Amino acid sequence: MNAREKKLREPIDKVLTNQLPDRVADLERRVADLENDVALLKSLSNSPVFAGEVEGVEKKKPGPKKKIDDQDLFRYRHELIIWLEPVWPWMEDRLLRATTLEEVRAVLEAVAEVPEFRPDHQERLLKNAVALLEFLWDERFGKTPLPRATVTDALTLPWDDARRRRACNQLPTRQIANAMAGVPEIVWRTSLDRCSAQPSAAFVALNLDMHYRDRFGIPAPADRDLTGASVPEPKPLQPISAQPSVQPAAASNAPIKTTAAAN
Repeated sequence: MNAREKKLREPIDKVLTNQLPDRVADLERRVADLENDVALLKSLSNSPVFAGEVEGVEKKKPGPKKKIDDQDLFRYRHELIIWLEPVWPWMEDRLLRATTLEEVRAVLEAVAEVPEFRPDHQERLLKNAVALLEFLWDERFGKTPLPRATVTDALTLPWDDARRRRACNQLPTRQIANAMAGVPEIVWRTSLDRCSAQPSAAFVALNLDMHYRDRFGIPAPADRDLTGASVPEPKPLQPISAQPSVQPAAASNAPIKTTAAAN
């Protein structure tokens, strides 16, 4: 091959020829860097794009969000228990016989603080008395008398015994507190389900404890000291007629009354 032919075979742009391998290598390096960045994003991101691929990242469950968190829900429940249990021996027959909204409100007003000093948990229950009436008429509220064994477990087992908590959970006061703790943020059925799944650890109030021991013939603890003990005194029942009677749909066949319960 003469010098002229050799020269013709050489590329015209020697600089471009020399840069081509460098550009390919640069592209390969950039692709590798991009893949590394994507892998890092997958490990850190909660984006739905990576939801099916990222391991160790908690996925959000479908469905509506909680409208009240457990801390507030259980706080309201505890406050309702502390309020209702000491006065339940007086409330029981009056509240469970109530068939109108006025009657329910009259019973609650009799055991609540005066409006100027009324705590939030009492105000919430009074404002949502219609939900309480609906729950009391619903089949999920246990209307049958409690078994003696259940009451015995609730009153005599140690504080940290899970069976005691489950037994206490069946008391009417705990059922009402479970159902109404989340109202109005959530419906009473949802509140009942969430609270019943984690029974309250509160001990039964002294007045209710003595009431059930007397009813079921359960001996009182030998070391019980009642010095300084007191019993809340409900106010006289007053007619509540600010709003018309409301009765839950499930009990539509029952007679509707228009006056508050008598003392």
